[in-house]
Amino acid sequence: MNIRQIIGIIGLIAWCIGSEGVCAQFCARIPFRYEGGKLLVNAKVNGEPGNFIFDTGAPVCITHSYATRLGIKGGKEVRFQDSNGQINTSKVLTLNSLQLGDVDFKQVECAIFNKGDQIENFGVDGIIGYTLLMDKIIGLDGKAKEIILSDNPDYFSLNPAWACEMVGHSYLPMVEIKMGETIADTVMFDSGAGGFYDLSEKSFERLRNTDRLQIISKGHGILSLGAGGLENTCIKYRVKIPLFTLCSGLFNNVTSLTTSGGSRIGAGLLEYGKVTIDYRRHRFYFEPYSEEAPNLYQKEWNVIITVMNDQLTAGFIWESMEGQLEGGEKIVEVNGQRFDKVNAYQAMTTHLVNLSGEEGEIVVIDRKTGEERRLRISRE
Repeated sequence: MNIRQIIGIIGLIAWCIGSEGVCAQFCARIPFRYEGGKLLVNAKVNGEPGNFIFDTGAPVCITHSYATRLGIKGGKEVRFQDSNGQINTSKVLTLNSLQLGDVDFKQVECAIFNKGDQIENFGVDGIIGYTLLMDKIIGLDGKAKEIILSDNPDYFSLNPAWACEMVGHSYLPMVEIKMGETIADTVMFDSGAGGFYDLSEKSFERLRNTDRLQIISKGHGILSLGAGGLENTCIKYRVKIPLFTLCSGLFNNVTSLTTSGGSRIGAGLLEYGKVTIDYRRHRFYFEPYSEEAPNLYQKEWNVIITVMNDQLTAGFIWESMEGQLEGGEKIVEVNGQRFDKVNAYQAMTTHLVNLSGEEGEIVVIDRKTGEERRLRISRE
């Protein structure tokens, strides 16, 4: 099992900055790899190679250390709101060159993460996001692990039967989804999010007393890390949606956790079909790999293990563990394997924690006594 890393910095969507691309008739074919549920691509900024997250829900960004390597300084300071609603600031400037595949984009607007930002721990140099994408067409193929970026629709299979109109902001791919037979939510396709579907708290409150979803469990703790830091301890719900429709894609028994941000579809969608986003014509395409609707029901461990401050932590506690464990308690052993300091990048990209089957055992450090306490956990 991969440790859940929900990195809220990938949700910097409160501001939009313009970009200039290359001239018409280009096509960049960019291989990507999956790491921790993220799509990672190689790119060059001003000729310097870098490792980037490809994220339709965020602007183009680079880390402070990468900017230092490039000799980039200055920029205009802007305020933004991260995915946890926390206010932060960043510097915005223009990159002379951003090369993806064989295509070199000129004068691309970019934000710089602040020095010491948590993203530095995850082995990436930045984000390729909507400030580069928002006037182009992009295709994402999860089987081929390839991204196509072009201004020419001839490079894509744009079947109207797979399409739905985008709504809301022109620089964010927002689409409507159905639960049952009726439109129930508006979601952003966020390729920087690792899961399939996150249900916003606002939409949950509107739908909780309907037959469109079923509440499975309630829990509390900390799951999300934003650009402004860790979210506050919060209450979340786990729900099941019996029938879920996105464009031409049908899904059964979708499980989701509520989120304080907006509802979103993550990179998990690419397991079930190809995605094409035509920003110019404001259309979103989903081409399913199979005509059969997949069953997306997934069990969840009643303790969600996260990494905070280079330590394994009981990040989130579901109802069945109430009274036995508190969110934020340090975990020092999982199924007999001891952990001290944990590398966040390794935890995100490897099966660092050996949790499989239906039950497991953890050892935690009691907050009050400082003593070790052994607990059984389970999937439900």
